[in-house]
Amino acid sequence: MKRFACCLALLALGVLAQEYTTIPLKKLTLSKYAKVENNVLTVSIPKTPAITNETRGATYDIKPELLAGKCIEFSAEMRYKDIGSDNSDSSVGAKYLARVKTNGAFGYQSCPALKGTQTKWITVATYFSCAKSMEEFRLMLGIQQGWGTVEFRNLRWRTVNQSYVDYTLPENYRCEYSPEIASRPVLRGVMSPPPLKITEKDIRDFASWGGNLFRIQLVGCGSTDRKFYNEWMDKCLDRIDALVPVFAECKVWYIIDVHSPPGLRYSHAATPGTPAETATPDIGNERAFRMMNIDEYYETFQETWRKIARRFKGRPYLYGYDLMNEPIQNAPIKHSYLQLQYETALIIRKIDPETPILVESNQGTAPATFSYLVPIPVKNVIYQVHMYLPHTFTHQGVSNKEKYRNEYPASAIPYPNPEKKWDFHFLRNSLQPVVNFQKQYGARILVGEFSATTWAPGADKYLDDVITIFEEYGWDWTYHAFREWEGWSVEHEGPPHNPPLAKQDTPRKKVLLKWFGHSTK
Repeated sequence: MKRFACCLALLALGVLAQEYTTIPLKKLTLSKYAKVENNVLTVSIPKTPAITNETRGATYDIKPELLAGKCIEFSAEMRYKDIGSDNSDSSVGAKYLARVKTNGAFGYQSCPALKGTQTKWITVATYFSCAKSMEEFRLMLGIQQGWGTVEFRNLRWRTVNQSYVDYTLPENYRCEYSPEIASRPVLRGVMSPPPLKITEKDIRDFASWGGNLFRIQLVGCGSTDRKFYNEWMDKCLDRIDALVPVFAECKVWYIIDVHSPPGLRYSHAATPGTPAETATPDIGNERAFRMMNIDEYYETFQETWRKIARRFKGRPYLYGYDLMNEPIQNAPIKHSYLQLQYETALIIRKIDPETPILVESNQGTAPATFSYLVPIPVKNVIYQVHMYLPHTFTHQGVSNKEKYRNEYPASAIPYPNPEKKWDFHFLRNSLQPVVNFQKQYGARILVGEFSATTWAPGADKYLDDVITIFEEYGWDWTYHAFREWEGWSVEHEGPPHNPPLAKQDTPRKKVLLKWFGHSTK
């Protein structure tokens, strides 16, 4: 069932696969937890409470020139026993993953993380997209932040020619913008609280800071039921409607961001080999939107945007329509992340010819994915990137809060960091694929999210450095986030134990205020 479904997906997307290259187990670099016997790699880790977040097992490096700019299918047969962890995160368990270095920054892509016991050999196949500027590709096989035993055999990889769209751009294509959009000055702002919690005071307070862009994240639905979703969306749009006069009064532009699309994301690491809905996560898309695979959610998504465009077309200070937040696609799927955005943009343009449409890149809108992003041939499209690199610094403690808090402040990782080579040069290199895309296609760019936790040492310096780069290239930007969670709030300070409101402006808030001072209204 699984292999048949996979082949159908490959044919539907026109993916042409090359012959497999087998990875000899004798060429793996083994840790103390790994051994190779009878053509089987075995990784066995004893139960270790509070084990640190590493993937322990074996590694294998593939020359980057063989993979750069290509999509890679990797497959392995796996079985496992008593895989456990004291971290409930979905990324923890038995797995293989690729650590990819691009422009000096590391990114990670992986198969679903497996827990529990599976006594039969199962085939796990995953797709990795590699940027043209990739510098290193390391395959890691073992157990991430957990324990138990996992076995691997028949490791192999091949390149596939995968296209995310069904159109072809004309030679020397350049993005088209109306004069009003092309001449719009740089806008600077923040991400919003959940839509039903935004108050008029929030908007006026933000405007008093000097900012002029508010990305309204329609987040918090929490249900895959379509009737519930539509009712929730209507409440969100009613709330935005009520706030439009306040945005106009304060001269603050706003973005309508469908942060939670119909069907939400696949939220589980499915057991490979299972049929129906889980067939897509099995081959690498376990974090994709359900609407990318299930037609009823796909249709609801497009109807949602028809509703939004009809309702808000022509409203003052509407910056644009943000179609979806942080798409993730690792493998062929029925409705690719980019084709879906293109088709939805065409629907919006039949209703609203002018309001900008925001398109997001793959892998959570990561900078490196701009190296293979293809523009969509629609007028007034702004391309969005999210900047959370280095992720270890920006998100420290977020995915493993208890351990981080218990060891704080020793667990804190500072910026700049000479040992890890994290500095302004590192940040510029990380964003270079976005710069290249902007120059090649004449694209307008929005940095829809960037941040560092409230307690991250040097967060103010980090924010100032990344904003300096945004400003250099004329990118609009919205800080994540304003009055949402205290861990991202520039109005809170203190250790990662429910940091309180600050009694005076924090160093991070001062950075935002400095840059907001460049804005005009």
